[in-house]
Amino acid sequence: MRLVRRSRLLLAPVVLVTAGACFATRADLRIVQGDVLAVRDSVRAARLAAERRDSLARVATDSALARVVAALVTVGDSVVSIRGATQRMDGALREDLHTIRQQLITIQELTGQSQRRIQELRADLESDAADRASTPVVPSAAADTTRGTTTVGAAGGAGTPTGPGPAQLYQLGQDQLRRGSNTAARGAFTTLLTQHPQSDLAPDALYGIAETFTAEGNGVRADSVYNLVATRYPQSERAPIALYKRATAYRLVGQAERAQSLYRQIVETYPNSESARLAQGFLTSRRP
Repeated sequence: MRLVRRSRLLLAPVVLVTAGACFATRADLRIVQGDVLAVRDSVRAARLAAERRDSLARVATDSALARVVAALVTVGDSVVSIRGATQRMDGALREDLHTIRQQLITIQELTGQSQRRIQELRADLESDAADRASTPVVPSAAADTTRGTTTVGAAGGAGTPTGPGPAQLYQLGQDQLRRGSNTAARGAFTTLLTQHPQSDLAPDALYGIAETFTAEGNGVRADSVYNLVATRYPQSERAPIALYKRATAYRLVGQAERAQSLYRQIVETYPNSESARLAQGFLTSRRP
């Protein structure tokens, strides 16, 4: 019994120490658990704050992207609108240019018709004048009683026809040229130059002779006569056209330098002519 008591007494401190240790461990565990919970709450709060920041950032980004997309859509609409307006303007300009060209062609045709009509009227006037000059004048009765019955020509006996005038000859040459009768046309033009060298139609007649050679395919003779037009009648409207015809002929046969030289001559000598505008086009594009 004593041994039992003694052993219990010896074990009592051990039990007390063990129990105290258990109590200390549970308290520490509670403290640790509290710390863990605090840390967990802190982590959860931090995570929530981060998620809130990310959400706000996504909202801001989405809003910025939406504004960028809207701006791009607006720019795209503007580009489409501008492109449409440009296309409409381009179409309108093309139509205007086409209309202007048609009007120029019409004016040129009307001008050409007017010139031909004027030439025809001049030819008719010359024909009437020639007819009147060749009509005999019948003396009056008083003259018959004093001088007898005689017939004298107009203008003191000048009843012999004087022949066609320059307008008639030029009109005849033009008619023959249009018919393809180059020899007959050349004959009428040559007669005009021979009988009426001072006529204002002389440059046109010489140019017409060059045209007959061109129609026959005689480029050498045509070039020679075109050159005569420019040198003999440099102030006439036919001069720049004749030079342009020469330049065109050289360009077509591959003589670029001679063609460019003539183009430059046209531009420098006749800057306000239509031939100068055409020549400048070839010089600018470097397509002699």
